[in-house]
Amino acid sequence: MKKAITLFTILSLMLVMPIDSISETKDNKSTQLLTKLSKTYKTYKSIKASFTVNIKNKQSNTAVKQNGILYQKGKKFRVNMSGQEIFCDGKTIWTYLEDANEVQISKFNPKTMDINPSEIFTIYEKGFNHKYGGQISDGNRTIDVVELMPIDKSKGYFKVKLGIDKLASKIKEMSVYSKNGLVTTYVIQKFEPNVSINDSYFKFNPKDKPGVIEIDLR
Repeated sequence: MKKAITLFTILSLMLVMPIDSISETKDNKSTQLLTKLSKTYKTYKSIKASFTVNIKNKQSNTAVKQNGILYQKGKKFRVNMSGQEIFCDGKTIWTYLEDANEVQISKFNPKTMDINPSEIFTIYEKGFNHKYGGQISDGNRTIDVVELMPIDKSKGYFKVKLGIDKLASKIKEMSVYSKNGLVTTYVIQKFEPNVSINDSYFKFNPKDKPGVIEIDLR
């Protein structure tokens, strides 16, 4: 069995929970931004987002860049990236490794993840303290920065930084600062809400990958 690396590990540190449980420590500016953000995303039934992920290792001074597409509908999600695909129907998760033509099958348990990929765009709504971090410019866009600090100190990261497009009230980028020295930054290149996605799209079909090796870890 080839070990499933990068994609699921990275996406475990990405992304929809109720606003009434937003953090214990907050300032008015960050609260206003996150409340408006939550209202925006709760109007969407499904999401398709093209993104770039940059992973920097400060200790070894190395960097990796990949592109991907995320599809999300309720608790279901699918992520397509170079050499790897993840499917999740809310109960089972399939991690397909292209070069090995192998799929690893596991029970989906969001409690074992630092951050659930199906919650990529509403990560901030539960379990964080937050504060306003000022504004930056991205071309002709103004980006508001909000810093999130997990209340649970056993998490594998100590800070998440959100870049929110001021005009559109949408997340433009997110940086996750891990305790092991990695800084993983996701930049949303294209965002399409309420796309039509059949539920079967979130399930792995072995018929689509002739000769695939199935490793059942359930």
